[in-house]
Amino acid sequence: MKYLQRCIAAFLLPLSGAMWPVQAQSQQVAGETPAQWDARWITSTEAAPALYGVYLFRKTFTLTNYSGPFLIHLTADNRYRLYVNGRFVAMGPARSDLANWYYETLDLSAYLKYGTNVIAAEVINYGPDKPRGQLTQATGLLIQGHTAREAAIINTGSTPWQTMEDGAVYCKPVITAPGAFYGAYPGDSIVAEYHPWDWQEATYNDSCWDKAAVAAPVTLQGTSALGWRMLSPRPVGPLQHQRENFTRIAEQEGVTVPADFLKGIKPLTIPAQRKIRLLLDRGQLTTGFPELLLSGGLDASVRITYRAPYNNETIVQDVIRPDGGNRRKFTPVGYRTFRYVQLDIETGKSSLTLEDYYNVYTQYGLTEKAAFSASPETDTIWQTARRIAFAGAQDNLYNDLWQEQLQYIQDAHIHGLGILYFSGDGQLLRNALRQFDQSRIPEGLIRTRYPADDMQVSVAAAFDWIVAIQDYLLFKEDKALAKQLYPGVRNILDWFARYRDAATGLPGNMPYRDSAAIAPLTFQYLYSLRQAAAIAGYCDKPADSTAYVRIADKLREVVYRYCFDAGKGLYAETAGKKTFSRYTNAMAVLAEAVPPRQVKNVMQRMVKEKALPEESLRDKFYIFRAMQETGTTGTFQSELAPWHPVQEENSSLYQSVTCVANIYLLGITAGIQSTSYGFKTALIAPAPGNLKQVNAAMPHPDGGMIEVALNFDDNRVSGTVTLPFGITGKFRWRGKETVLHGGPQHIEM
Repeated sequence: MKYLQRCIAAFLLPLSGAMWPVQAQSQQVAGETPAQWDARWITSTEAAPALYGVYLFRKTFTLTNYSGPFLIHLTADNRYRLYVNGRFVAMGPARSDLANWYYETLDLSAYLKYGTNVIAAEVINYGPDKPRGQLTQATGLLIQGHTAREAAIINTGSTPWQTMEDGAVYCKPVITAPGAFYGAYPGDSIVAEYHPWDWQEATYNDSCWDKAAVAAPVTLQGTSALGWRMLSPRPVGPLQHQRENFTRIAEQEGVTVPADFLKGIKPLTIPAQRKIRLLLDRGQLTTGFPELLLSGGLDASVRITYRAPYNNETIVQDVIRPDGGNRRKFTPVGYRTFRYVQLDIETGKSSLTLEDYYNVYTQYGLTEKAAFSASPETDTIWQTARRIAFAGAQDNLYNDLWQEQLQYIQDAHIHGLGILYFSGDGQLLRNALRQFDQSRIPEGLIRTRYPADDMQVSVAAAFDWIVAIQDYLLFKEDKALAKQLYPGVRNILDWFARYRDAATGLPGNMPYRDSAAIAPLTFQYLYSLRQAAAIAGYCDKPADSTAYVRIADKLREVVYRYCFDAGKGLYAETAGKKTFSRYTNAMAVLAEAVPPRQVKNVMQRMVKEKALPEESLRDKFYIFRAMQETGTTGTFQSELAPWHPVQEENSSLYQSVTCVANIYLLGITAGIQSTSYGFKTALIAPAPGNLKQVNAAMPHPDGGMIEVALNFDDNRVSGTVTLPFGITGKFRWRGKETVLHGGPQHIEM
């Protein structure tokens, strides 16, 4: 039974409310666990486990002689928004799986007051239209007080909570092209008349609400239990929320918009019996929770359509039916990604006033530390790709914010490195590495994307996970993580070894191979073997390290005989030697499968090859790495041409992995590279091409910055290089090297 039918008098009161104050920020506390887990999961008696629904929970309590922190541990299924005394505090939980269900720890002391307080939570179950990355058991809320004092006041299950279903919100499925994949959030259909406005406030009367029902006991990760949702502390920091305005009105029909409307200064009033259309432009791809503040407009209809920066047939919409109230604030229950927002509004017998409309930009809390400047073109590429990568940094590393909002290991590898280089923060990449280890299927491989409600598996993705571990360790020393993940590395390599051809040692018929040709698959295997050998040595497994090197050295001779085309001077995709790709030859070089005397020749021929239409940003990551490691960097600047300008029809450059350009602007153009675990030693080997100067800065994991300020003239370099104290390295230029030490030092070569 919906709220309107059960308690019709309540919503008729002249109440108004703000659903999400933009300035409020969560006070997340790390490293704290409760003294005792004695709370219970609670739910609404009207909640069906697999059906869509928005459920509201409230707890009113009194504080006297209150001081000090007030810590709680909380989570929900599927998602929650938490409010204290009407103020937005946090949203979550961070996306995970049922065997590793994350909970947050928050300090509510900044939101509490002497006397009556209310803690309120909105819990959303997206039902059959849930995002593909959302795993779930059933609707539920869990809040545990940190100590006995907080537990006696706030615990769900052992103290009374009130609940009701919000009958105002319904699911609006997303429209896609036939056969198209969509993995993100559905739209909303909101009938404001049925919403209990101000339900988050202490003054709200919840006497007609139901009592929340106890649903399940607490189960901790690492314990044996009858049920799922095994709790684990959130391993990544909180999301940040910031207001951002639209930059312009791209189109308008049926109304004249005040000049200051987009600034939130002057409202827009739409007369009765009027149809209007507005196309608002944010100016760039963004994500978050747009907030629309409305007054009046009884019987009006507001249709909100979100558009990507590029041509796309997917239609994501929210539809609102205002109730005529004053300053009603509407916000979607899921992320919205867009550049453009189209408003189609039809008023009835009364006018409707748009008091304000803006986006609450939402991303993982990062501090930008890296910088790059060399030319107007490279600087534009740097800023554009960095911004898209930051937008994709949410609870997980999302490459495609518009269509999927899923974490793929091959994209998270690149995206996570970019975030690491920009900010020095490795939590998201570390979390991704652990989550893919947890995604492991019984055969021993990991899934291609995770968390996800499917079983997409590929051998190439499994190999990429091994390489990603090594790349993470080269930046940030983390032996505990390496030892935790190393058994999974062995599982993947052992699985692959079982399917090698007995006569040649090359890959044989195997599941999850997809359509990978023999040469690129072999080189992926060889490269992961060499990365695994390094990881094994780091994890004090010298016998494994030696064994992996021997396998790789033996197999490279076989693949050379089968796939190297002497006339073309390149590796072919297959033994038939009819097709060639830049990616395959880059991987051959990285895997040390090319005889040393032929490396330079293969690289020179490779960079002259025309890129295949299917060459992806993932492929370019390894092509650029081969350029970097061999010093064959003469064409790198021209490789960046597709990035500038970012074309609206080129959807691939609106993916987070577009930051591959930034990684190698730092790694090739500025030449900043780690040469040992934890970045204990560095190599600065700039390759500026035709650029006359390069200024770059990159955070070091132990604190401090690696900085270069270099000028180039007639094959000479001069300037300054700064390393953090305690870090040593080398500066390389035109085949010559000089030793670097901590602190600033002048370069003249």
